[in-house]
Amino acid sequence: MFTLRHRAVPWLLVSPPLILLTIIVLIPEIVALVLSFTNFALGRSWRFVGFENYGRILTDPAFWSAFRVNVVFVIGAVALEMAAGLFLACLLARRFALQGLWVTLLLAPMAMSPAVTAVIWSYLLSFNIGPINYLMGLAGLERQEWLSSLSLTLWVVIFVEFWAALPYVVLMLYPARTILPQSLYEAASIDGASGWTKFRYITWPLMMPAFTVALIFRIMITIRAFGLVWILTGGGPHRATEIISIYLYKIGFRYWQFGAAAAIAWLVLLLTAAIAAHQVWRMYRRMFVEHRPW
Repeated sequence: MFTLRHRAVPWLLVSPPLILLTIIVLIPEIVALVLSFTNFALGRSWRFVGFENYGRILTDPAFWSAFRVNVVFVIGAVALEMAAGLFLACLLARRFALQGLWVTLLLAPMAMSPAVTAVIWSYLLSFNIGPINYLMGLAGLERQEWLSSLSLTLWVVIFVEFWAALPYVVLMLYPARTILPQSLYEAASIDGASGWTKFRYITWPLMMPAFTVALIFRIMITIRAFGLVWILTGGGPHRATEIISIYLYKIGFRYWQFGAAAAIAWLVLLLTAAIAAHQVWRMYRRMFVEHRPW
């Protein structure tokens, strides 16, 4: 029979990360929730205002503009990341010369912080001194204002986000592909199955759980993206790349309205939690309730 001391051991083992999460995540979130119901701002007294901040934010055209840009940004970047990540994971799982070197080179961008990535791409895309425009000039093509064009800038930012995040997707999907039983593919080859048939009926169903987890993580992280977009464009031109995190930053640290900024932060948190909960529920239902393959 376990004594009280034995029962306390598991809790003692998991207590350090729980305490750390409480300090750096839970307590700040609670403080932000309290602030979201006040008109707290630097340099003036504050009071409880109820849902006034939420009402003001939800009726602000600038918020809905940032929301629309955020939706396009997330859908574009995550779709590219997941499609390219799945393709590269399947490609790298094949046996070929210098396979380890190519995997290492593909994962190399993970070593760079978003700030470094943004600075490098700012130089590459510079109108006057950027190598990309220089090469376009040599090819007889017109130089482009990649980071200041109303029609191009958002798609350029989506591409840079995709380039920076692709290694993370590959890192999650590549191991899942390499552990799939080779005997299944050998049996399919004997039956005359094509490459597409193998992918559709073997690779895709077996990799779907890992794909779903990677998708959830990338959606959650991309919704809250900030540093890369801020350094590249600052939300411009004319709010063409102003996503919700940049809108939040401007409300909080340009206009010093911390109560309203906290309300925005909690709206983003609720949106992220709802998306993640829906995806996890679908994965759980498919695996344990409906008892059917992906």
